[in-house]
Parts: sequence; structure tokens; C-alpha cells
Amino acid sequence: MPELADIRLKVCGLRDNISEVVALRPDFVGFIFYPGSPRYVGDLETNKIKDIPESIKTVGVFVNQPIDQVKKIAHRYNLDLIQLHGEEPVDYCVELKAEDLNLIKVFSGNKLPEHKVLEEYSSFIDYYLFDTRGEKHGGTGKIFNWGKLADLRLKKPVFLSGGIDLENIKKLRELETAIYAVDVNSRFEISPGLKDIQSLERLKSIMTD
Repeated sequence: MPELADIRLKVCGLRDNISEVVALRPDFVGFIFYPGSPRYVGDLETNKIKDIPESIKTVGVFVNQPIDQVKKIAHRYNLDLIQLHGEEPVDYCVELKAEDLNLIKVFSGNKLPEHKVLEEYSSFIDYYLFDTRGEKHGGTGKIFNWGKLADLRLKKPVFLSGGIDLENIKKLRELETAIYAVDVNSRFEISPGLKDIQSLERLKSIMTD
């Protein structure tokens, strides 16, 4: 069973109070470059991401976007990881890996893909991320059915998202699956893109106790 202190923290959907979140020293911070998201960063100044300490990994989130656009943004902001939140096929991941980019592939919905589908991606991604699915991509606040992960035997580490909050974070101790990191977003913000710093501080405290 996982210990919370061993699980890394990713805070996604940053935009309006980036420096305050960075001061909390999460392990990963995510920026959404998908125009359809209410947390879309737009044409964010490059230094807002490039000046983040190296100890905090920067993640760019994309959804079914032209691959040349993803490459351009990744290099412009010197992103540490690319998170693919759409239905990007394996070949899409292969092309990005050829650019020496690190990838998180998201699989959304309480019905997990067949194991052979997940395996097809394993050689061309660095992490899996499992999340709930809403009408829009990302930040639904709905709880993912964590118990369904127990049957998976994956070759790459797993990020877990979907409705994680200050109450249910402790239930991660009950899982039989190793979780590399948790990804929080909509349940830790005041409004889309504006994070609730006090709630994030409490989360970090719970995870490190």
C-alpha cells in the first residue's frame, strides 16, 4: 500500500497566481495550452514558466492539437513534460519522442482501456495518467474509480487524477496499486486558473505527515 509521503504532487491548470503555487514547491506544475479550456494560458510570457526552479517539473497540457504546434510550444517554454489529454494515437507519441520530449499520456473515463491498448503506448511515453471524463477535457472535479487500477500491470509510472481533495486523499493508502503522483486542479482553486493556496498548503501538509 502506498504511503502519501512517497507520492509526488502535480498542480495543474496554473495561470493567474503562478508564483504563489511555485512557492509551495509541488513536484510538477501544469499549464494548459488547449484553447478550449477555461484555464487556457493564452500567450503566456515565457519567463513565467522558464524561471520556475529546475526542481519543479513544468508540464504543458494539449488536446488533439497539431503536432507541430505542440513541438513549437514545448521548445518555446522549455517544458519538461508534454501531457496529451485527447485521443492522440501511438504514432503521435512516437513523433514527439523523436524530439526527445517526455510524455504523459492521459486515459480518461471510469472504463479503462484494454490492457493491450495501454501496452501499445508504453514504449513511447514516460507516464500514464488516469482521470475522469467530463464534457470538457480536464478539471471535472469528479472522482475517478481508483479501485479499477488494481488489475493493471503497467511498465510506466502512474499519475492519478479526478476529484482528489482534502478528504479522499487519505484513501490512497488503501490502494493496492503504486501511484507515482497525484494531479489536482479544479478542487483546489478559487476560479479557473486561480489556485486556492491555503487548500494546497493543507494538501501538502496531509501528504507529508
